[in-house]
Formats: sequence, C-alpha cells, structure tokens
Amino acid sequence: MRAFIILVLSCASVLGADTSIRVVTTTKTNAETASISTKDVFTRDGQTNLVRNTKTKAGAVQIRIHRFYHAGALVGMLTETPDSSSTTSEAGCPFALDFEYGDSHQLKYAAIVGQEGVLVDAFACTNGVLSPVPSLELSDAAGISADTKKLMSGARKMSPEQFHREVEQMIEKHDK
Repeated sequence: MRAFIILVLSCASVLGADTSIRVVTTTKTNAETASISTKDVFTRDGQTNLVRNTKTKAGAVQIRIHRFYHAGALVGMLTETPDSSSTTSEAGCPFALDFEYGDSHQLKYAAIVGQEGVLVDAFACTNGVLSPVPSLELSDAAGISADTKKLMSGARKMSPEQFHREVEQMIEKHDK
C-alpha cells in the first residue's frame, strides 16, 4: 500500500502541472509470490510516449522497465534491476534515445531525439523513476535544441565575433 501511495503522489505532480499529459495506472497483486506489478501508461496529447512496468516484492523494486514511444513507434527501453541496468534501441526506428547521468551515476533524464538531432520528447528522473516533462518545458527545450543545431551548423561560416553575437542573441532569446 505504501508503494501505491508513493506512486500516486509522484504522478500527481505530473498530472497537476500539465493537462496534456495523462497517466493510467493498473496494479496487480500476486498473493502466491507476495509481489505487486504496476503498469503506468503515459500519453502526451493523446499519444503514448512512456509505458513503465514495475514489479515489487516486500516493498523493494525487483525490476522496472521503461518503454519509450514517439509517433506511435517504440523507440527503445531502459530495464533496471537492483543489480544492473540496460538500454535497448528499437532497430530501424527513426528516433534515438539519449540518457544523461549525474556525478553519482544516477540517471538525471532521458530524451528522444529525431534524425536531425532535434529534441522531440523528454523524461525527468526522480529516484530512478522516469516521467514525461511538462509540455511547456519540452517546448522550451526543443526550441533551444533547434536553435543550437542551427547555430552550430553555420558556425564555420562565421567569424568568431559574429559567432559570439549569435550565441549572445540565443541566450537572450531563451533566458527566462
């Protein structure tokens, strides 16, 4: 029950912050194995972007699988157990997964990028649990990503002074 309450509270911030993100949670209890399986299906604007399956036993996570989707296609997975973690990319998918880890080797976020390297979705991580970032934050980050790509693609054609001016203008544009 404690895990269920924590789960509901962790999802409440996502739901309260962004009406374009929805989550549907189903929970199954197996009395024989004394385990609880939870499935969270997240959608952004009606499209599934994350499916998270978690199995716990005696309050401890046994396995957690995050499946990432974009434009109706599975992009890849992150699988974690108490002793290890692994990532898998979906063959032939036009999108890629990017993971960033902090100093303590804890996952900070996951992102889905398009073929041109432009951010299309992002997921914040808290205590090993990924959830979609609010749509406004995603839009801001995608704008920065696109502007950075544009700036870097033309960097070789600019003088150092012009490049510096372009960087300053980009910082002013995105400084909020």
